[in-house]
Amino acid sequence: MTIDGTGGDPGTDALERGNDRIRDAAKWLVASAAAVGAAMLAGSQLSSIGELPLGVPDSVENARLWVAMWGAVAGLSAVVYAIWTAVQILLPKLVLISDLEQAWTQRRSVLDPVVEHFRRNPKYLQGFSTPGEVVAAREELIVAQRDPATADDIRVELAARIADLDDRITAIEDTATHEALKEQFTRALHRLMLATAVAAVGIVAFAWSANPPAHQPTADLRNARLVDAYLRDADLRNAKLDHADLTNADLTGADLSGASINGVVWRNTICPDGTNSDANRHTCAGHLS
Repeated sequence: MTIDGTGGDPGTDALERGNDRIRDAAKWLVASAAAVGAAMLAGSQLSSIGELPLGVPDSVENARLWVAMWGAVAGLSAVVYAIWTAVQILLPKLVLISDLEQAWTQRRSVLDPVVEHFRRNPKYLQGFSTPGEVVAAREELIVAQRDPATADDIRVELAARIADLDDRITAIEDTATHEALKEQFTRALHRLMLATAVAAVGIVAFAWSANPPAHQPTADLRNARLVDAYLRDADLRNAKLDHADLTNADLTGADLSGASINGVVWRNTICPDGTNSDANRHTCAGHLS
């Protein structure tokens, strides 16, 4: 992006357009971060976090609430930080030539990238070697203009030269402000990438922990009379079959994993593996798969 050598409007307009594009991008980042935060808050209403047990996290299920809380805090904190970082770019910013002059001679300054830009591109100093030279030249002209011994026609000439220097200073300040805004946006992007990673981890942790898988209902068939029952390929996982009567029942292919079978009556029962309980010492225990 170039600046008019006379400090005229074309260069200033180009810088303003560049600044507007940076600020538009910052507005988009603010809106995106706010949308993520709103989605997290809305998602919490659809979660089962209120049903999670509150206790010592000694198991996966008991730890879900704590993981959900950590994920929510981490995610929302990252979103707030991202919004705050992006908003800083939208705040008014102006780098004066006095700021640039001070940063030029300092060892470390927040304007170091801006100073480096001017050192690499001396043309942006409008014909001077350092910002201090511009300030000194203007002060010298002002002193000469105020000298009572200065003739009126010389005063008019000095006023024109001062006005020209003012235009040059304005161009330098516009360039410095634009470079400072670009550097701030670059730093903000790095911070936003970190905040986005933290927010993503927090959201995933919250979504996983606040939405535990639904437990399959357990069939309670205790003391049930299931004589001659046709239970082929039945889903009896974790079923309670204590003291049930399964005389002549057909359980071929049924899934009894985790089922409780204390006191079951096995008489001529076809076990899940296809064998007969009478041939298995009158039980299907050990033949449930």
